[in-house]
Amino acid sequence: MTTDHPGEVRFALFDTLLNRFEPGRLIDLGTGHGKFAIRAAEAGWETVAVDARTERFPDYPGVTWRQENIGDTDLTGYDLIVNLGLFYHLGIDDQLSLLDRAAGTPMILDTHVGVPSETGFGLSRMTRQRGYRGRLYSEKDKQHDPRSSFGNAWSFWPAPRALVRMLTERGWDVFTAQPYYQRSRTFFLCLPRRRHVAG
Repeated sequence: MTTDHPGEVRFALFDTLLNRFEPGRLIDLGTGHGKFAIRAAEAGWETVAVDARTERFPDYPGVTWRQENIGDTDLTGYDLIVNLGLFYHLGIDDQLSLLDRAAGTPMILDTHVGVPSETGFGLSRMTRQRGYRGRLYSEKDKQHDPRSSFGNAWSFWPAPRALVRMLTERGWDVFTAQPYYQRSRTFFLCLPRRRHVAG
């Protein structure tokens, strides 16, 4: 990448992955500020953007904005699932539920992973949750921050291998873009097995 600004790198990675697909129906989970949903809509996608909070929804008519808890979101009928900055705010049960409901659909995933040596986030030591290695992150003091989790006190950052195992067990082949501004923050392209895309 030619820029050092994390947001610009994130947009560039997203655009690169999005361009591998022919536009169709897309859902952006935990859309927050909605900038990625808008980029998708401007690239020709029929875009639905979902978040439990609405205070950061922009006024942009080209996207269908929906207030909804991600755990209640129906993920059927989409050609692409966009999951950017949401996954690491979920507990393990919600993560596995989301992946089970999303199975069979291509997904662009941008998340923190539980890198053993990561410091600065107040993460727990390595632990196991539902058989997956990772680290816990306290969301307790962030409940009123619109960028934090919704409804859970702890989230789970699976270790990189554990996250890949979660995904492969549900039928995806996993392609890693790269950590883009911290060792723990990584883009993944997740494709259902035997599905081919351009590029």
